[in-house]
Amino acid sequence: MEEDVKTRFSFAGIAISFFILIVLPLTIMGVLISRGVVKVGEEATQANLRILDDRQKHSVEVRTKDLAGAVAQFLAEMEKDIRLASILPRSADTYLNFLDSNSRGVVKKSGVGVVKVPVPIYREIAFLDKTGMEVLKVKPDGAVGPEDLRDMSNPEDGESGVGDYFLKAKGLAPGEFYMGPIVGRHINKAEFDAGDRFDGVMHVSTPVFDSSGFAGMVVLTLNVAHLMEFTDHIMPTEPGLVCDIDIDNGNYSFMVDRDGFIISHPCDWFINGLDEEMRFVPVMTEHNYKELIASGKGAMNVRYLGFLDENLPKIHRLASMGQSGSLTYTLGGTRMFMTYAPIPYYGNGFTRPAGFGWVGMVVDIDKYLHLSQERVKEIQQKVARWQKASITVVIVSLIIVFFIALILARGIYRSISRVQEYKNVPPVEEEDRDD
Repeated sequence: MEEDVKTRFSFAGIAISFFILIVLPLTIMGVLISRGVVKVGEEATQANLRILDDRQKHSVEVRTKDLAGAVAQFLAEMEKDIRLASILPRSADTYLNFLDSNSRGVVKKSGVGVVKVPVPIYREIAFLDKTGMEVLKVKPDGAVGPEDLRDMSNPEDGESGVGDYFLKAKGLAPGEFYMGPIVGRHINKAEFDAGDRFDGVMHVSTPVFDSSGFAGMVVLTLNVAHLMEFTDHIMPTEPGLVCDIDIDNGNYSFMVDRDGFIISHPCDWFINGLDEEMRFVPVMTEHNYKELIASGKGAMNVRYLGFLDENLPKIHRLASMGQSGSLTYTLGGTRMFMTYAPIPYYGNGFTRPAGFGWVGMVVDIDKYLHLSQERVKEIQQKVARWQKASITVVIVSLIIVFFIALILARGIYRSISRVQEYKNVPPVEEEDRDD
């Protein structure tokens, strides 16, 4: 009886030792993993519930100022380009090389995500004689034939029907240049929904002189898509670029010129443009807003939107004074957060402090809160799944390890028992061995 008790005690001791050495650490590790998953989930939840706190607001403000600075740098590079173009040899090959050497990436959607495809910055470069007649005009695909050259002393001869850049620039002094407004055909809402986008240009021109005085003019025609690229793919609360901004999310960026016109916006039908009769579409005001917003056939100028909220023209005034900042206001029952920053470009005609215009970023606080709450739910569901999975893995592992420990304990116990039995066998006498 006493021997059986010792045997059971020895076996139990070995089993407990295995439990302490193997099962217990695994249990503790499982508990720590489960708690770690919960803690990470709680931190992610809290991060998503901090809706536009001071740090986030400051981050959006800084991003807006950086974006405005990038636009100003782009315009300054255009200024360098027109100065360089004015001294280039006037030949089709030289002009074509100039166009080929100036390109920038334009965001496109592909099978691997958002990519940038190089597109020529300028749609054409032209030389006009002192009467305003185009003598040489080159596009990225080659020189334009004589039958397509135009007399730009008449602004209505321009491709867009608005081309007064020759008249504006011919009286400038050497080294000066004229940067005209953005022109293009207006895209209404129906056309936009069908996939059309605003396709505008902006002319930059500078006079050329020889020994006899004014000899003509060089003109660069900017593809405005490159200007719109700065804001068209940015969501203020998200890093990186987005191919298509959904205006319904209320989370987007835009650009305004110094006169208050929208020149870049997720809704291209807000951009001022020409109708079928080559006249600018009407501007939205308090009297025609409902009609034009429904038809999508009007341009938006923030100076005339005070009837929607007094902060809209106020922001334009502040930006025109060279100020940047942010405002939180309510528009149509929706809480909006807007940052703004002037574009610090002061080339010919763009005087301080207004400069070229300003960049704005908008966040619909209520919708952003809703999206954040949805993310919180997703996080909580993932945490619950991971926690269940970790507990299941630990329990299964415990069961497997427990049985392995029993098998190992039994094996070790049997080995010890055999050793003890061997030690208890009496030694054989010498006489017996002789027999």
